[in-house]
Amino acid sequence: MDAFSKAVLNFSMDLFKEMQKTEQNKNMFCSPLSIFIALKMLMSGAGGNTKSQIEKVLHASEEGSSSKSSKQCEEAQQSSIEELLSIQTGKNDKLSIANGAFIKQLFPLEEKFLQILKKCYRAEVNSVDFKTNPEAERQKINEWVESKTERKIRELFAQGSVNNSSVLVLVNAVYFKGTWANKFDEKNTKEGTFHMNKTETKKVQMMSKSGKFKYADLPEIKSKALMMPYESGISMIIVLPNEIDGLKVMKNATADLIINWLEKQKLTETEVDLTMPKFTMEAGYDLIPMLKSMGMNDVFKENADLSGISKTKGLYVSSVVHKSAIQVNEEGTEAAAATGVGISVTSLPMREKFNVDHPFIIFLIKNKLILFQGVIVSP
Repeated sequence: MDAFSKAVLNFSMDLFKEMQKTEQNKNMFCSPLSIFIALKMLMSGAGGNTKSQIEKVLHASEEGSSSKSSKQCEEAQQSSIEELLSIQTGKNDKLSIANGAFIKQLFPLEEKFLQILKKCYRAEVNSVDFKTNPEAERQKINEWVESKTERKIRELFAQGSVNNSSVLVLVNAVYFKGTWANKFDEKNTKEGTFHMNKTETKKVQMMSKSGKFKYADLPEIKSKALMMPYESGISMIIVLPNEIDGLKVMKNATADLIINWLEKQKLTETEVDLTMPKFTMEAGYDLIPMLKSMGMNDVFKENADLSGISKTKGLYVSSVVHKSAIQVNEEGTEAAAATGVGISVTSLPMREKFNVDHPFIIFLIKNKLILFQGVIVSP
């Protein structure tokens, strides 16, 4: 696993555990990659302790070995992001990642930061009138997000979240639409029972198919995992706890554990009878409380060091918002997410049964890089 993917994975595991604290017994879905890139853009303009805290939360300092200078590490990170922004997918699949920067007219942005946004993040840079018409500009930013996510993410920034004290808004949007390499047959989709917990159930449309899948028992977290590929080479990994109320075991999941599954061939090709629900889900989060709990504090204070963005005094981050959506059916998966940062002043054993009829975890990955992750408690 390359260093950039590992940093995103470490960050995603930390974020996953923070979300579980506040979203317990709820559906949960986000793009750790979208949040990571948005915060990396912010980190490019931070200094001192403010930068150190962001770097620690993003595990960015772990992206390079100790023998590399910080400059070499940063160059390696930017190279990974640039490569990611160049991803091409197949004719039936689409993965797009877009960055945007919306800057208050005449605001004295540092030229170096502006060039980093344009060169390293391929950000679309827009000059906007936050001073006299913030509401209209908020709507324009939301329209930009909608256009980059095939209308799946709407109203990323709520009314009032952009005002006449706003000077810069950084946005990352990720969109994925994938067709299963081996589609489900709609004729096999039938009503089934999904156990939301030990006492509550609901009727859902359950898809089913049999075939060879990469599969693993995960005794470390009392679960099992199945990998389902899309035509593009992106895959969905489903982690299904052995018990109906087994989601709590994910507290023991670490980045190293997931790397072990992916790199040491823990997932082996197996004959499987798969049953899983169709589902559609949307989620939205104010990330500031979670990021503070993870160790990012100074950037939200008025003495934040954002001198790499502008020499203007009193700059701080006033909002970090994230929205995501996913739809899974017989054909494949459609998922989207956007993050906004507002700144204001191989063996074949016997056939396995994989019946996804109780709360489960999903990861959408490409080349071991986590694009999306979620928990489905009620499909």
